[in-house]
Amino acid sequence: MKISLITPCRNAERYIEQTIQSVLAQDGADLEYFIQDGASTDGTVEVIRRYESKLAGWASEKDSGQPEALNKAFQRCTGEIAGFLNADDVLLPNALTTVARAFAEHSEVDIVYGEVEWIDSEGNISGSHAGRISSLEEVLNIYDVWWAKRQWVQPEVFFRRSFKERVGPFDSCYDLVFDYDYWVRCFRAGARVHRLPEKLVQFRLHPNQKSTQAEKAADEIRAIVTRELNGDADLRPRFRRQLRARLSYDSYQRSDPAKRPAFLRALFQNPSWLWTPEVRSRLRKSLRLSASAS
Repeated sequence: MKISLITPCRNAERYIEQTIQSVLAQDGADLEYFIQDGASTDGTVEVIRRYESKLAGWASEKDSGQPEALNKAFQRCTGEIAGFLNADDVLLPNALTTVARAFAEHSEVDIVYGEVEWIDSEGNISGSHAGRISSLEEVLNIYDVWWAKRQWVQPEVFFRRSFKERVGPFDSCYDLVFDYDYWVRCFRAGARVHRLPEKLVQFRLHPNQKSTQAEKAADEIRAIVTRELNGDADLRPRFRRQLRARLSYDSYQRSDPAKRPAFLRALFQNPSWLWTPEVRSRLRKSLRLSASAS
C-alpha cells in the first residue's frame, strides 16, 4: 500500500535533514514523500534541494501556517494511506511498513496510531508515550484522557486518504491545535481506529516549537470541546453535563482570584459543579479539615 507522507516546514534548517533521512531510509515502504516549505528564510530550501531527486515533490511558498501547508500538499497525494511528519521529528526504522501492514490486515480501520519516543534538541531519548483513544467521548474528555497522558501525538497517526477526503481539510483557524480539531472531526465522522503497541516516531521537544505554547493551546482545545458540547455531537447526556460542568469550574479556577466570588458562593450559583470530581474532592477535603479542627 502506498503511503503519502508530508513534512510541512518553515526555517527548519537545524533538524530537517535528519527528518528527511529518516523518511528516505524506510526500507520496503511504497513511499510518496512531499515537503511543503513556508518560504523559509534560512538554509532549509538548500537542504531540501539536496534530496529533491528522491522526493515525490516539494514547494516553497508563503502560507498562513501548518494547516494551509498541509492542505496544499495533500491535494497532490495519491497514496492510499496518509500522514505528516514535523520537520524536527524522526521516523523510526520500519515505521511505514508497520503502518502499511496494519492497514492491510485491518481493512475496516480508518486510522492507525502507534507510540512515540521523546527526544531533546540533541536527539537524546528522554522518555516515551503511548496514547489510547478510540471514541469521540474519549477525545473530548480532556481532563481524564487528553490531558491525562492518553493523548495522540500527531506524527504517530496515519489515516486512509479516502477517509481524510470525507472528513475534509485541516482548519486554518487553529494554528496550535489544528490536529486536535481534526481528530475530533474524525470521530464525528465515525472513525474506526487501531492501536499499534510499537514506537513509530521520535518527537522532538525543544524551546522553539509551537507545542511549548501550552496555555494558548489549552484555550484552543477548550474552545473546540465547547463547540462540540454546544453542537449536535452524539454524546451521552450524563457525559455532556459532566464535561460542561468541568469546563465551567475550570474557568472559575483560572479566573483572577481577586475578582471571582468565594468558592461556596460560586458553587451555590453553579450547582452543576457537583458533577465534577475536582469539586467533590475539594468539598471532602474541606469537611476533613473542619472535622479535625473541631
